Amino acid sequence: MASFFKSLAKGLLYVLMFPFGLLAIALSAVVGIFVFLFQFVRFLILFFTGRKLSSDLPEDIEAKRILEANKPKEEEEPQLSLYPSDSIVYGSGYVSPTLENENSQNEQPQEEVKEEEHDA
Repeated sequence: MASFFKSLAKGLLYVLMFPFGLLAIALSAVVGIFVFLFQFVRFLILFFTGRKLSSDLPEDIEAKRILEANKPKEEEEPQLSLYPSDSIVYGSGYVSPTLENENSQNEQPQEEVKEEEHDA
């Protein structure tokens, strides 16, 4: 009998709370539509006047000011190279094995051509 009253109470609770649930959903939908329309009009105005769509927060503006103040003057960034021999990790004496092979292959035919010219 107790389970019957529990299920009856749950049914009454659901019937009484259902309209409030629908009202909450309807209110959130109306608020969402108004926010959507407001943002749409705001973004249209900002876009066609040439301004940024997202403005910086005061914290962002302050951080940019601090970074600019602490930035060293005329700092040059080192040029990056695709070759590991130019890297600071290997040091200046390192030569890539592939580059050695290419240089030795390229140099041999040129030396042979020079020797043939001197013989003639």
